[in-house]
Amino acid sequence: MIYVDHHSTTPCDPRVLERMLPFFSERFGNSASITHSQGRNAASAVEEARISLARFLGADSSEIYFTAGATESNNIALNLLDPGQHLIVSAIEHKSILEPAKRLESAGVSVTILPVDREGFVAPDALAGAIRPNTRLASVMAANSEIGTIEPIRELASLCRERGVLFHTDATQAAGKIALDLGTIPCDLLSFSAHKVYGPKGIGGLFVRRGVRARPLVVGGGQERGVRSGTVNVPGVVGMAAAFDLRTSEMAEEGQRLTILRNDLWDRLLAAIPGASVNGPRGLRLAGNLNVSFERVEAESLIHAMRRFSLSSGSACSSGEHGPSPVLRAIGVSEALARGSIRIGLGKSNTAEQMTMLAEDLTHSVERIRRITAV
Repeated sequence: MIYVDHHSTTPCDPRVLERMLPFFSERFGNSASITHSQGRNAASAVEEARISLARFLGADSSEIYFTAGATESNNIALNLLDPGQHLIVSAIEHKSILEPAKRLESAGVSVTILPVDREGFVAPDALAGAIRPNTRLASVMAANSEIGTIEPIRELASLCRERGVLFHTDATQAAGKIALDLGTIPCDLLSFSAHKVYGPKGIGGLFVRRGVRARPLVVGGGQERGVRSGTVNVPGVVGMAAAFDLRTSEMAEEGQRLTILRNDLWDRLLAAIPGASVNGPRGLRLAGNLNVSFERVEAESLIHAMRRFSLSSGSACSSGEHGPSPVLRAIGVSEALARGSIRIGLGKSNTAEQMTMLAEDLTHSVERIRRITAV
């Protein structure tokens, strides 16, 4: 099958795997065991990776903490809040933000969910209007995994900085795909992950700006300067740094190529399929992202009919759930159209020939499903 679900995960780049392999065998040491050479060797590799990732993000290495993934990073970021304080999140955040926000609300934290416009953008004026005297943190994702919207996080973060409010961004889908320079973006916390950019699964990170004290969710071993206890995943850390190293040289060119493929597919589908519509913006959008709704078609039926392609209907963390996408409903898509929406995530392996095949297969499958359901 041709893989076009790169927002859920990406294949590990062979060059990344090559960097990781020694740390499963001959360089197997525990980075916390610095009383011997094997442990010191592992610790050195972890710190080299921390420096490399900090350089990529425009941060200081002391501001980078390793976690098991962006979900954990998001949970740690929101763990800053105490009862009586106020949290602001957008309506289209990932569940790893929205679910902790619900839990905090039940514990006495006030939560405001910011609406978005029809293209998924958070308006700075809306954020400014939601800030209260007790607002502690605002969290707005850098880019949405379903509709590709790239949020104005520099402006949003600057607004929060002026008001004395901490700003967090979930950059899981953005880091390694668009330029993020924490030297010019005044956010206080940023979550990222490896497996969205051809790195390994099960490893992520959290940027915490100097002066902000993150509170751990996992305690016991004191690793990562007390922010995240547990034996450090040395192969994963090394692999994540290698993946982001490669993005430095490949990100811009890949983004341009995927934008061309995406826009060509966009135009083909709208021209060929009556009742098709694209969700999200044309411009400020992740290069490889396309989210399309089809009238009188259920997404589940369409995905099963597309035998040559691996597709999804939304976030991988919600793929087992029934019901329309909360993201699509938040931008005003009707329930019927939301149920008939698929997400296409293009990556480095995809080609123009595959986009032609994809457009043809979608056109034929939609026509066939409509004929069957009309009988």
